[in-house]
Amino acid sequence: MRWPASGTWLLVLATVATTGCNQNPYMSPQQMAAFQQQGVDPQNAQVYDLNRRATALDENNQDLHAQLAQSRQQVQVVREQVTLLQKQLGETANRLKDTQLAKEEVEKKYQALEASATRRGGAIITANTSNKTVLRAVEIPGLTVRQDGDLVRIELPTDQLFAPGTQQLVGSAFPILDQVASEIARNYPRQLIGIEGHTDGAPATGGATNHQLAAAQALAVFDQFTRRNRLPSSQFFVAAQGSNQPLTSNATQAGRMQNRRVELIVYPDTVDAR
Repeated sequence: MRWPASGTWLLVLATVATTGCNQNPYMSPQQMAAFQQQGVDPQNAQVYDLNRRATALDENNQDLHAQLAQSRQQVQVVREQVTLLQKQLGETANRLKDTQLAKEEVEKKYQALEASATRRGGAIITANTSNKTVLRAVEIPGLTVRQDGDLVRIELPTDQLFAPGTQQLVGSAFPILDQVASEIARNYPRQLIGIEGHTDGAPATGGATNHQLAAAQALAVFDQFTRRNRLPSSQFFVAAQGSNQPLTSNATQAGRMQNRRVELIVYPDTVDAR
């Protein structure tokens, strides 16, 4: 609400002044008497009083406008805060959705890995619960064979199987692998066997990583067992450990040589080819 301009007020005051003191609705007889005692003309006193009241109303009007502007500013701040909260809630909801999708994807991968661990190469793995088939380490001349709980580990030094830093089999590898394949067929004909490639801690040469070299060497042994020695492919699975599981420190040449190996891990589980 806007009050009349000052010119309008003067017109109003002049009109009121001409009507006489007795018609002033804003001054009591006591106020008029007080002005008369001070020698102030009653009409001038009336105009003075009306101007005073108009000034007070104008100040109140300005205060109201200031409060209204402040209230509008506060409303705008609240609206901006609400918009920001809505945006943050939307982002949080999207993150929760992404997390749920990632969780479902991990569960799917886990189920797939579990199925792969249970069924490899068309073979179904059956847990060994019979005491009659407890594994025992065999003796293979020139190789380390050790009992590891329920497992049997056969270590094949890669320096005796491959050209340095490659997956290329050397001539001395074939009699070693033939002998190992013969022992597997005789002692572990239905056992699940992992072929793990291991390297030392030195960087691989030829542009390959240690894991790639370990995988290639493990696959070369797998090919020899299944093609040359006719062992069932469903009995084996291949893994690359790279330099993650050293047998000893890589600080010495002897230690690095011992860590460069292909390990055959014989499990107590049996496989049935399908």
